[in-house]
Amino acid sequence: MKFKVRFPAPYQVIDVYDDNLDVNIILENDEVYFGTLFTLTNIDKLMEKNREIYFWSTDMLIVKELSRREIYAALQAVLNEGCFNSVFSKIGVVRDFYSHLEWKDFSDVVSEIK
Repeated sequence: MKFKVRFPAPYQVIDVYDDNLDVNIILENDEVYFGTLFTLTNIDKLMEKNREIYFWSTDMLIVKELSRREIYAALQAVLNEGCFNSVFSKIGVVRDFYSHLEWKDFSDVVSEIK
């Protein structure tokens, strides 16, 4: 299935191996999903900093790195393996979620990852 990616906040990853990033994934059926991508190094640092004994997050996907290329590859793999709906939460459809940009469907969405 085709998809496009938007970042709710600007893509400002300093270290692709140590960061986390929110993403909106738009499917060709016009559904919009939300998730947060984490690297293992980032999770480890967050746990150490906050002196936590566990870590969890809704809509979380752990990736090796946060380069645009690897983000796209990871999302494609999750879609291909059929676990997309278990990992991410649907937050709406293009017409409603991006009405402020006057986008009506998948073809109007400008992906921030090519």
